[in-house]
Parts: sequence; structure tokens; C-alpha cells
Amino acid sequence: MVDRQQVQADLEAKVAQGEQKVQELKTQLEEAGDTGSSEAKDALASAEQALETGKEKLKELAEASDEAFDEVLAQAKDTWDNLSSQVESGWSDVSGKIKNLFS
Repeated sequence: MVDRQQVQADLEAKVAQGEQKVQELKTQLEEAGDTGSSEAKDALASAEQALETGKEKLKELAEASDEAFDEVLAQAKDTWDNLSSQVESGWSDVSGKIKNLFS
């Protein structure tokens, strides 16, 4: 059996990292002002949606009974991997586009 507290702590840390990256993206777009592209804004929106989905999955895990936790965790692993890649992709897209604005 997986250590529930450790899994939850790891996922909470991932959500916190995602929140930090999304906040950094927002700051970069705010600094870009009107020059921020719609593509960058769309990438940010996608990253925010992925983060919200991650928060929902974390809540599901936290609320799962001990008996159901392993099953919920197994169902959520693919979702977490997908969410992580979406946030990272959004981060890369927006960062690259904003860097291009200031080059």
C-alpha cells in the first residue's frame, strides 16, 4: 500500500508549483500589456484549467476513504501526468512568446 500522507504531500507540492508557474505567467502577460498575444493568453488559460483540474483531483484523493484511496490514486496517475505536461507546455509557450516580445 502507498503511504497516503506522502502521496498527498507530493501532489500538494506539485499543485503549489503549478500555482507558482501560473502566477509567473500572469505577471509576464501583465508586463507585456497590450503586446501580449492571444496565443499566449490562450496558453495561460489552458495552464489555469489544468491547474484547476489538478486541484479537483487532489481534493478527490483527500476525500477518498482509506479503502478507495489506492483505486482513486491509480485512476488519477495518468491525469496528473497529463496535467503536469499541460502546465509545462503552457509555461513554455507563454514564456517563449513573451521573450519574443522583448527581443
